Amino acid sequence: MIVIGHPAHVHFFKNFMDEMESRGHDFFLAVKERENTTRLLDLHGRDYAIFGKTYPNRPAKAWGILANDLRLLMKAHGFKPDITMSIAGLYSVHAGAVMGVPSIDFMDTEGADLTNLLTFPFATVIATPDCYRGKVPKDRHRPYPGYHELAYLHPKRYTPDPSILEDLELKDGDYIVIRFSSLDASHQEKEGVMTAEEKVRLVHELSRVGEVLVDSEYPLPEPLKPYGLHIEEHRYHDLLAQAGLYVGEGATAASEAGVLGVPWIYISGNGRCYLEEQEKEYGLGRKVDSYPRALTSAKEMYGKDLADNRKRLLKDKIDVTSWMIDLAEELL
Repeated sequence: MIVIGHPAHVHFFKNFMDEMESRGHDFFLAVKERENTTRLLDLHGRDYAIFGKTYPNRPAKAWGILANDLRLLMKAHGFKPDITMSIAGLYSVHAGAVMGVPSIDFMDTEGADLTNLLTFPFATVIATPDCYRGKVPKDRHRPYPGYHELAYLHPKRYTPDPSILEDLELKDGDYIVIRFSSLDASHQEKEGVMTAEEKVRLVHELSRVGEVLVDSEYPLPEPLKPYGLHIEEHRYHDLLAQAGLYVGEGATAASEAGVLGVPWIYISGNGRCYLEEQEKEYGLGRKVDSYPRALTSAKEMYGKDLADNRKRLLKDKIDVTSWMIDLAEELL
């Protein structure tokens, strides 16, 4: 049983599921209600059950944990899984504990203290990138040399489709992808550092450097609507892989850019272990905490050739999907 709470989780597990199915395994997918997530699963032809939703604030989230736990158990009744898996797997590990089966929690975000507090005690295995600096019970910790994004963007698993350039009338490396996030997760409360006005200014200033495409988790204000990105979800990585720069509040998208060899600027009040490693060890991007720094760094990083930097990263890291398969089969 796999529990999915975010569109990136679909990407993370898709190759794993395909290969495990070829080995005779069956899956039950439980999904928190989110339009982009269900659309991605539909595109991949996956059956799933919706068991819960994202709640807007801490009091609601506290109630939501119990409500979602109960709904998940009801939806999964009758499947009888041998193992449960998820990213930041609060509901998955709770279900595993109740059902008496092992659970794997994949975690890469140190700031998710509340989630970890409610997850780690119930997890059989906690798998993290080896750059992870958070506290993890040593007897259940399985670090690996990689990032979540290398489960689906490792060159063994993914090759960009260049047709996206022709379809959108773009040139390879001559455009900037900007992403604004909703920042509604509990670990994202201190991550927003730009005002709405600064976001508009950032887009307008960078549009003088290269063509700008804005991907947003919330409706864009009127001044930014002409820059809005309108493509099918499954083509996003093809677009990102051939960009000259990624700028945004999305940590996952920044890491995706990095493993694809695209320079990134991550705008946030908090950091991520994997982005810090990509910045300091491989020179793939910069983390900034203000509009002026974002604009300056974006202008400096735009169009940089990072092919050699990416090669060094890939030499040090693994195909994470293969590692996931070995871990799951060990516990089955």
